Amino acid sequence: MINNKIEISINKKADLVIGQSVSFTITLNSDTPIASGKAVTIKNSSANIKFDQDITQPILLNYQNSLLTAFACLSFTVLEEVKDIPVQDGSDIYFEVHTDAATSEGDFNVIKFTGKANEIDVNSLALFVEKPYLKTVVTGDDKPSEKDNFTAIHTILKSISGKILVGTPIFVTSSVHHKMNDFQFKDANNKQEILPEKIGPNEGISISSDQHGLVKFYLYPKVSEVTSLVLQLVILNDVADIRAKKILYVANYINPGYMDSIGTPDIAGFSMGDLFANQGLAYFLTTVSSYDNVAIGDVVLFFVNGNYTGYSVTIEDEKKQLDQPSIRLPYTIFERDVLSEFSYTVIKEGGDALYSLPLPLNYVGGVPYEPESEVKRSYDMCIVHPSIGVDPNIAIPPVNSIGYDNIMKYPGYTYNGLFIEIIRSQDNDSKAQLNPVPLDITDITLNMYINSDNKSFTKPYTKQISLTEIGGPGNKDSIYFHIPYEDIVGINWRGNISFDYQFFKDETIQYSAVWDGYIGTTPPPGYN
Repeated sequence: MINNKIEISINKKADLVIGQSVSFTITLNSDTPIASGKAVTIKNSSANIKFDQDITQPILLNYQNSLLTAFACLSFTVLEEVKDIPVQDGSDIYFEVHTDAATSEGDFNVIKFTGKANEIDVNSLALFVEKPYLKTVVTGDDKPSEKDNFTAIHTILKSISGKILVGTPIFVTSSVHHKMNDFQFKDANNKQEILPEKIGPNEGISISSDQHGLVKFYLYPKVSEVTSLVLQLVILNDVADIRAKKILYVANYINPGYMDSIGTPDIAGFSMGDLFANQGLAYFLTTVSSYDNVAIGDVVLFFVNGNYTGYSVTIEDEKKQLDQPSIRLPYTIFERDVLSEFSYTVIKEGGDALYSLPLPLNYVGGVPYEPESEVKRSYDMCIVHPSIGVDPNIAIPPVNSIGYDNIMKYPGYTYNGLFIEIIRSQDNDSKAQLNPVPLDITDITLNMYINSDNKSFTKPYTKQISLTEIGGPGNKDSIYFHIPYEDIVGINWRGNISFDYQFFKDETIQYSAVWDGYIGTTPPPGYN
């Protein structure tokens, strides 16, 4: 069997952009040494591309790995016109890669590239940032914190005719030089690291759209300082340079002390001590004080005990938004009967941060922790499984009870706690009220809500667990979450527990139906 392989680093049927500069590598690999001093040649190329190399001459190969690998780097431009006639959207691009290299086992095959030239829809180049606010990294960390502190970033590339562009190479960089080095990047599966490279004046990452036209990657902050990042998607050779739809902020809260603070948050109707949700309203009104050099576009992030609440306000009208109770926040950002420090951080467009003093309070309840009531819910409720696994025949139906026997660890089993399953499928019915999650969705946030007479709180989960880790039978297409024992033990009967989940689809947040049940997980005497 001949093990001579020749590959090019771009999709052999890639959709390219008119005017685009494309670089690629031709790589030869074999189990036996490749003859030295050999070359590659480009033949039968279409008139609408121009190589930067002289393709009338052979291009010498470079060798490594004891002659088991050889390679050559080439580049070409998709021309905008040929003989004064504009290149048309959808026209063919083609060329062949030949080589005179060989091994004792035989020759290498010919590679044929057969792509298309496309006029890009520049609107499709604007990257969507799912979570525009991330936490700074604790000083001294050797690598980025990966616990819920990352965001998916994506777009779908299209031509002006609406065609999905497959295999299109793009370059993602930042508007400020060297900012990309403050972050770690991973591929569309959130597994393989993508290393920044310098192209032109700035660092960035080179990736290509997949078979669905999707450009997707994940970003993790590496910095311990507050910063901002404006991402830009570039089609090289100055074809297009489009900013992301949102600025990404990496922020935190630190107590600045009185002299360096910009005020203290004020809650309407509250002075000190216990905070109660008067009249059962789900939201309270808070005041942010005016501060020096306030500017349109400043972003105010709200924190409880130093943790970002997920709520922010962008300053659009200083007179209407500052120095009066105009900002609405839910009481559920506070955990009941736990001393809380409520604060905010203002992020300036350049990334500078200003900090308020914290407002101490003790939220004593008045509003239950429950899923949003004013959202459209289009996806199936999750399935709740006990600690022994995710067998389809072992589940806790909604409007039923979760007891200590459901969360304890049994002999011969690995886990305690609960497992939550989210069904995914390609079979969606547009007429159905609820559907399973599409198979291509992988980023999901699960929310748990608990209300009892001794513990009441809400908690999100983003870290998934694989079916292999769980063990036993289960749906391989589902997504699973593990609810740790510590999160749900010791809750007095008869508490209420709910689950829902959310995800982005076509840049719009989607919600599931709600699983509701009862809970009482106080361990019996003699159990931990």
